[in-house]
Amino acid sequence: MTTEAPSPAVIAAQDAQDRLEKCLGLGKNFRLEAGAGAGKTYSLVAALKRLVTERGAALMQAGQQIACITYTEVARNEIAQEIEEHPAILVNTIHGFGWSFISRFQKQLRALVAAQDSRQEAITAAGGIHNQIVEYNLGFFDIDSKRITLQHDDVPRFLASLLANAKFQRIFQSLYPIVFIDEYQDTDPLVMSALAENFFVTGTGPVIGLFGDHWQTIYRKDYQLADFANVEGIDKGSNFRSVAAIVDVLNRLRPELTQSVHDEATKGEARFFHCNAYAGARTDSVHAKRELPPEISVKFIESLKNTLIADGWDLDPRRTKILILTHNAIAAERGYPNLADIFDRKESFVKKEDATIAFLADTVEPVCNAYAVGNFGEMFRLLGGIPTIRRPADKTELRSQMDKLIELRKSGTIGEVLDYLKQIKRPRLTDRVASREEEIAALGPDETEEESNSLKRHRKLRNVHYKEIVALVEFINGFTPFATQHSVKGAEFENVLVILSGGWNHYNWPKYLELRHTGIIPAKDQGGYYRARNLFYVAISRPKKRLAVLATQELSATALASAVDLFGSEHVHALPIP
Repeated sequence: MTTEAPSPAVIAAQDAQDRLEKCLGLGKNFRLEAGAGAGKTYSLVAALKRLVTERGAALMQAGQQIACITYTEVARNEIAQEIEEHPAILVNTIHGFGWSFISRFQKQLRALVAAQDSRQEAITAAGGIHNQIVEYNLGFFDIDSKRITLQHDDVPRFLASLLANAKFQRIFQSLYPIVFIDEYQDTDPLVMSALAENFFVTGTGPVIGLFGDHWQTIYRKDYQLADFANVEGIDKGSNFRSVAAIVDVLNRLRPELTQSVHDEATKGEARFFHCNAYAGARTDSVHAKRELPPEISVKFIESLKNTLIADGWDLDPRRTKILILTHNAIAAERGYPNLADIFDRKESFVKKEDATIAFLADTVEPVCNAYAVGNFGEMFRLLGGIPTIRRPADKTELRSQMDKLIELRKSGTIGEVLDYLKQIKRPRLTDRVASREEEIAALGPDETEEESNSLKRHRKLRNVHYKEIVALVEFINGFTPFATQHSVKGAEFENVLVILSGGWNHYNWPKYLELRHTGIIPAKDQGGYYRARNLFYVAISRPKKRLAVLATQELSATALASAVDLFGSEHVHALPIP
């Protein structure tokens, strides 16, 4: 009986895992650089399971744990489930983990709060800082005579501050002799800097394993591979997701991390389409050079869809994801055109960079959705705890308040929802949103010349129907067949259609293709180049079987040559005018 030889992807993955485990055995820090589809989480979980087998009992006996810090709650749950919530492993997000460590140092936390200039007014109003309990639950800053409540950003900031002290470095290592960081490239930069300066550079501290891919960073401004001292680099050169046709494109795009496919026999495709055949007038705005008029763009997209269907694609959303790497084209389609008009940078509201959008999307909407489906445990968690209910009337009042909030979401404006939340305080406004509301109340209903742009934007937001927030959140969460790359990072689909269009402030697709082809990237263009590269890389690496890319802006000969480099001349097609 013959044993089937392992695939090239399996061989490459095993080589990376062997190097990783060797580092753990020698007590060396390492960074596993795992490209899209390489199986990063599999490597992380496999390492944790081996550590549990070899050292789990000894760690528990010593009162120690292996810390595994994740970027999202979803990743936390996935990893915790894989290791069966083993007590020798602490799996948590950076905020959850950070708080579990710093919460024991109440005196030092009070000192850190007292040192913040921006909070002096609130501290004075509360009668100063003495022996209050420092808590972290709701994510906004507050202080009274008994308690100090930390803001979300305080947790990584204070963790980094404590790790600068030799005493806390020793305590940290004694509790967590091994630390894994998932998606290291997107981890809070203050925390990463603290680890680098206090542990990597000095060659002391716990053994730290970094798992991630700097080509998939989308939330930070540093797109280069970080040069950490005393950290061994390990490239995982495998791809268990995509067929060879797609992996070939990824390897041409990123030759320094060549991936081997798992199943060389499975057929698939990777094609690039452009609209240079259109000779009519084009849009020529600041962020959409030589773009198709909206109505013509829609016709080209529909024409391509028909072509793909004729070639055997199933465009059912369960089989095919359409990634539109712009935003104007879908804002009206998905039901939030007024929100899109308010923001100069369209990605800023999709990425929830605006404080009001973030509060409504990350707090108000989850609270309302949990209430609507009867998940009261989750609702109370989001609200910061179960409210005091002493009599039936309290319960009736809570229901009445939530019912009215649900109704306002359907019929009211953002301003009306905010006004109601200020009244019921469930959920409570974050500091930044409350501050904007207070400024507007003080200045009056009419805009003034002295107001900041953020305050002017907040005034406009107040007049938008709240149902646009509901539509935006549905879009961000990927409940529709359309999505931007930010909502699909880490996901995979059978087929993917990527549409490269104008409209983003940070992404100029024709220019990216040109710079990629020439290899000459001026300093002033480097930020835009790497942002576009990473977005493009993540988008085209999602499909398992079929990939199609459509560029709606006019492409120069150099940009087209770049597409030919990546996809091959036989797979680059000019769409006919529809």
